[in-house]
Amino acid sequence: MHLVFFSLIIAFGFVPVVQAEEPSTQTLAWPDGTRYVGGLQDQMRQGQGTIYWQDGTRFIGSFKDNLRHGPGMMILPDGTTYEGDFNRGRLIKPDAEIRPTLNPAAEPMTLAPLDNNAISAITNTLDLWAAAWMAQNPDQYLSLYSDDFELAEGESRNLWEMNRRERILIPSYIQLDLSYESFTPITPTQVDVKLRQSYRSDRYREISNKVLRLQSEPKGWRIIGERQR
Repeated sequence: MHLVFFSLIIAFGFVPVVQAEEPSTQTLAWPDGTRYVGGLQDQMRQGQGTIYWQDGTRFIGSFKDNLRHGPGMMILPDGTTYEGDFNRGRLIKPDAEIRPTLNPAAEPMTLAPLDNNAISAITNTLDLWAAAWMAQNPDQYLSLYSDDFELAEGESRNLWEMNRRERILIPSYIQLDLSYESFTPITPTQVDVKLRQSYRSDRYREISNKVLRLQSEPKGWRIIGERQR
């Protein structure tokens, strides 16, 4: 039989095609009630799938290397639907940068530099933010964002928080190092912090330069915006 098979290859010049193994449909469950039903390959979400959160929110779309990647749809409990393309777990939006809270031309140019106490309080907030990220504690992490946090155009707070929770909980470990460069007052209650962020996990590594805008509130300094620079 094998001699006949190889004779056919020589005679007709064809080579058998071995198809790649397709992701199998399986179900994953997390302790908080979150479920995933869809493609799974090498223990990672791959292909088409659906995430079900306990509050009734669903995500239906494509996955690659365990992250949402490609076209997808987020359906909130109230029926609100968001559609778009995802890139490594993040919903791609054309306008994701912070829009200034005030007209720059109208802002005073003679704001006093921050004193050491204010700088210390701001760095304490950001150090706690980094520690919560590394501890993979999304509740503490999200508590350091202001209710006034600037979202991408068309994105709801619920959708943004779910994206952040998934980003924090999926990796096996997270290591985050912050290097502060400058603290610039924007208004009497808002400060831009330039920093260098080094992020490492079992799935992704990145070194980036960021600007975080913080606002002084009754509960302390809170993040109201962030962007790459």
